[in-house]
Amino acid sequence: MNKIVIILTFFLSASAISQVRIGATNSVTDVSSTSVLLEFGTDGDKGIILPYVETVPTGANNAKGGTIIFDVSANTEYKVKIKNENAGWTDLSRISGYSQAVESVVKTPQALPLADQTNGKAIIGDSNSTTDGVLVLDSPDKAMVLPIVSSYTAIINPSPGMMAFLQGPNAASHRLIVFNGTKWTFWKP
Repeated sequence: MNKIVIILTFFLSASAISQVRIGATNSVTDVSSTSVLLEFGTDGDKGIILPYVETVPTGANNAKGGTIIFDVSANTEYKVKIKNENAGWTDLSRISGYSQAVESVVKTPQALPLADQTNGKAIIGDSNSTTDGVLVLDSPDKAMVLPIVSSYTAIINPSPGMMAFLQGPNAASHRLIVFNGTKWTFWKP
């Protein structure tokens, strides 16, 4: 029952204001920018886990630019990838995160309710979106704010395919961080 209430709250807030916040923020008076569609807050020790994809979408109509996945299609290479609109997939991991320990996490089938297995999809923004995905953020003028952490080492036992935004002590130390199952990769904006 609690799961249903949470899901309904999520969808009602997404449709009412087309903006969703998950997690804590810096202060009670913090008001998000109107250019934000989905915001994860500043819990400091959490990231988001990308979907584990065993078949990478191919072709122009199968994945839109900006799609981010944890590619586990090859049995010896696990990588976080982002789709560029016309240039294919770009590897954000730089090295493979494959290991037998990681494989046991990402290739172990999870027991999901039947409703979650067939055509499960949540759209925030344009409810008429035809984009395929489990969570689709579709807006011409809004973006997603990743979970913000001050230290990647504060994320205890990160999951393969995790990403967050590392906010260091100054602007020069800010980074997009992705975890491929064995190592963190750091991307400077």
